[in-house]
Amino acid sequence: MLQCVVFALILMKPETASFFMVTPEGLAKGEYWRLIAWIFMPLVPPYGAFGTLMSVLFLYISMRITFLFSDSLEHAWGEVRTSFYVYGCLICQIIILYFIPVPGLGSQMFYLAIFFAFATLFPHHEFLLFFVLPVKVWIIAAVAGAGLLLQAIQAPFLFILYAISLLPYLVWALPRMRHHGKQRKQIAARRIDYQAKVKGGPVTLHECAICKRTEVDNPGLDFRVASDGEEYCLDHLDEDGKPRPS
Repeated sequence: MLQCVVFALILMKPETASFFMVTPEGLAKGEYWRLIAWIFMPLVPPYGAFGTLMSVLFLYISMRITFLFSDSLEHAWGEVRTSFYVYGCLICQIIILYFIPVPGLGSQMFYLAIFFAFATLFPHHEFLLFFVLPVKVWIIAAVAGAGLLLQAIQAPFLFILYAISLLPYLVWALPRMRHHGKQRKQIAARRIDYQAKVKGGPVTLHECAICKRTEVDNPGLDFRVASDGEEYCLDHLDEDGKPRPS
């Protein structure tokens, strides 16, 4: 909402836009408040290529998307955890901008970190690309991530820059992806085992460890688990529940 206020301020006094940018000259003069002021810079400049009216429209759309990200993360994580994540992203951007004061860099990476978190939690949410084509958010995130990776390969210094910028996301997402990968492998192994049993014959729930009979062989058989952890039919268990050989 403060970005909307600053948008109106810049619209009335264009010269005020420079106060919300991180510049080497400003930091050299001791204007360290610029390290925080950039967050209030509107995502859409008031004087865009398509005119002020279209800029207002794009600002409205960007605000809607921003609130969508905020509400979705708070619904998934809660307000406290979401706040820690957002503040962590801000701190990372401030550290980078202190050493590399490039205008627009902090805003770009900050919102990318928020966007990646949203795309990871809600990968099947759809956006209308060009207001017409529905595209799932994970596809957009994958394209953006591939673009960052390509830039980092071409300029290795950017790899460190992007890693620091996205540190809160990486700390949260990498263990989640690793756990998700393990779960997918376990599910795949269970599916293969199930299909093998189905192809080899009917699926059974009980099997005697001695006679190998199942409930399919004799529906009237009762089975119990003995003290050794194995399952036996009642014909091969004594009164004390211990296995009894044939």
